[in-house]
Amino acid sequence: MNEGKARDAVLRAEKAEALLRNELLTEAFDYLEQQFIQAWRSSGIGEAEDRERIYQLSQNLEALKGYFQTVISDGKMAQSQIDEVKRRSTFNKR
Repeated sequence: MNEGKARDAVLRAEKAEALLRNELLTEAFDYLEQQFIQAWRSSGIGEAEDRERIYQLSQNLEALKGYFQTVISDGKMAQSQIDEVKRRSTFNKR
């Protein structure tokens, strides 16, 4: 990864972290998760399609959260690469 792409990854990670710290967004995630659980619990015996849809919605929500976590992880790795390049250049200047 070149330095420009690494810096972009770090910035994206910072944005993803900010989103996951955003009270309204975390509240929305929690609310949706509880709504999905409640809908699943209250579904009737013959509502298999509805349960499947609820399951898919729940999986999509988890995938969205996972995407943010992946962006954060990628940014941390990119920051490590940037730091390593800086260490090497400082070492080589000695």
